[in-house]
Amino acid sequence: MKPSVPSPIGLRPARLSVAVLGALAGLLLQACSTGGAEPPAPSPTAPATVTEVLTVDAKPAGDSFELRLPARAMPGESARIYARATGFLAERRVDLGDSVEAGQVLAVITAPEIDQAVREAEAGLGEARADEELARVNFERADTLIATGAIAKETHSERRAAFDVAKAARAAAEARLSSARERKGFQTVRAPFAGVIVARSAERGDRVVGDQSGASPLFELAALDPLRITVDVPQSAVLQVRPGQQAQVHFPELGTTALPAEITRSAQSISEGAGGMRVELRLPNPGNRLPAGMVGEVRLSLPREGQAALIPISALIQDAQGARVAAIGPDSTLTHRPVVVGRNLGPEVEILDGVKAGEAVIANPNALLRPGAAVRARPAGAS
Repeated sequence: MKPSVPSPIGLRPARLSVAVLGALAGLLLQACSTGGAEPPAPSPTAPATVTEVLTVDAKPAGDSFELRLPARAMPGESARIYARATGFLAERRVDLGDSVEAGQVLAVITAPEIDQAVREAEAGLGEARADEELARVNFERADTLIATGAIAKETHSERRAAFDVAKAARAAAEARLSSARERKGFQTVRAPFAGVIVARSAERGDRVVGDQSGASPLFELAALDPLRITVDVPQSAVLQVRPGQQAQVHFPELGTTALPAEITRSAQSISEGAGGMRVELRLPNPGNRLPAGMVGEVRLSLPREGQAALIPISALIQDAQGARVAAIGPDSTLTHRPVVVGRNLGPEVEILDGVKAGEAVIANPNALLRPGAAVRARPAGAS
């Protein structure tokens, strides 16, 4: 029988402990040898987004500036012509677009009631005159008889009073006849001034009612030479505008053609609603070349006081924080610069302080771009 041999499994724990201790010692030595080295560099971050923006240079303002205002050309005079007599339209002598002279007959109204009233008034006047003549004769006879004592003073006084009453009755009859004839005159509709028939609403045979509230006009008459143009001048320019100044009127349909006009009057008061002063201009229109109602632009050349720079109106930011412009700072980031605004010249605006001529501003600031955003300039006109 063989002797028993101890199993090698009993040696494994001791050998394992030695191996583990050796591994730990190696790690400790490696940590000590790398303790003084620099930490690894961080990974590079993505570059910031750069937005390209359109820029424009502020222009120097000259000794004068051009004020541009929207305008509409209206008739120099206009009138709606209503019927003054009640009856039927017997004649319509003009039509749409006809030119008429002052006093020209436009229409004739048939009104039998008015004709009858005239005849009655004429008859009444004849009767009143006859009564007056009889009273006069009686009074003159009484004057003769009173001198001889043939009649009493009371009779003389009565005949004098009768004569006075007859004279008053004759005057009243004349007034009634004058009134009836005046009403008869309303049967003829005449033009109050020279012009063009721009509207009509009655046809021959239509019944018309005189002096009725809400009635439609028979005609609309407009004087087209000259035309009248009204504009609202902003407060910043009212002190430079006065009657007699010349202006130019432009209409898109005429291309670059400028029509001369003259300021004729101003309201001398700034409207609370519009914030400007109403000004009227006279625009000659020989031959009625231009129709009334055309929309255009009035341009006024006005003197400028002090120095200013001009920028597009789109470059100006105005909100609760005040007026400012967006520009590009030295570090190529967007900045906001407060400005003092002068006159609004339509497509451009004056800047009295905050921007100098030649300095670049962002032409149309994007509300999503905040100060500090990285931007790159693209000057206007550059490809």
